[in-house]
Amino acid sequence: MNIRNRIGTIATVAFVIAWFAGPGLHAQTTTGKQEKLKTKQDKVPDAVPEKEDSTKSEDDAPEPIKVRVADDNIHFLASGTWTSVPPRSNMLEAELKIPHVEGDENDGRLTIMGAGGSIEANIERWKGQFEQADGSDTSGKTKTKKMEISGQTVHMVDITGTFMDAVGGPFSGRPKIKRENYRMMAAIIQTKSDGNYFVKLYGPKATIDKNAKHFKAMIESLDVAD
Repeated sequence: MNIRNRIGTIATVAFVIAWFAGPGLHAQTTTGKQEKLKTKQDKVPDAVPEKEDSTKSEDDAPEPIKVRVADDNIHFLASGTWTSVPPRSNMLEAELKIPHVEGDENDGRLTIMGAGGSIEANIERWKGQFEQADGSDTSGKTKTKKMEISGQTVHMVDITGTFMDAVGGPFSGRPKIKRENYRMMAAIIQTKSDGNYFVKLYGPKATIDKNAKHFKAMIESLDVAD
């Protein structure tokens, strides 16, 4: 075989070997690239969750409402989430609306007025505005506490049950509406200069429960002019 034929034979064999080996090598090369890509993707760190704003808290509340009664002699600071509204009765010196929570239909109501009568008589009157589903005495659902705030004696009262709502006032002559699962929080403040003042918050129990701490804070903010 001459040299030219030998070169042709060698070239043919090399081509055949390359033809058979080529696809496998190509596949291996491609697979290797995919594995490297996959590995690289697997190493991508998870998204870092956004940090919560640590500056947000319950302290970020609206400015409190300044409530003044008794010819500006008695001051309170009420929750900024409440709204001052015109009193429904001319017997009241101030009234605020407390927004209801989800699930309740009615807003809460806070009233302030000066009035006479003994402490015991007024507490008994408030008890008489409630009924109990099991027919028991409302005294079992009434809590009272006596304390000193700003040099004044304060009687705290807390009652739950079915509230007999005298719409239009006790002398309107209209039938009372039964409000089931209601709560009343009240304070009788015995001031040395302006007599007794009554602060009363009532409404659906869930709404009052949520605002109970605001009511206590309001009473504790009591300031009476000398």
